[in-house]
Amino acid sequence: MRWLAVPLACVLAGCAAHYTPAAIAEPYGLFLGIWHGFVAPYALLTNLISWLAALCGFELFRSIEVVGRPNTGFSYYCGFVLGLLPYFGGA
Repeated sequence: MRWLAVPLACVLAGCAAHYTPAAIAEPYGLFLGIWHGFVAPYALLTNLISWLAALCGFELFRSIEVVGRPNTGFSYYCGFVLGLLPYFGGA
């Protein structure tokens, strides 16, 4: 079952789309902030894997970021924190 954790983390982290031409026209708000906060631990893990792979000369997951840009500022970050709450025991 543990062998499934890394691919699942990569798939979930890939859902946090960022910095596309459509995102520039319509920046991320509260609800995408909640989603990005929810998948942030997986994106962080994927960034770690990407960094380790880069040390070995491979490029993996270069388009995955922890925080989506461009965002609308305060409302996005409030949503991001709300998305992180389940990992810290919040309801």
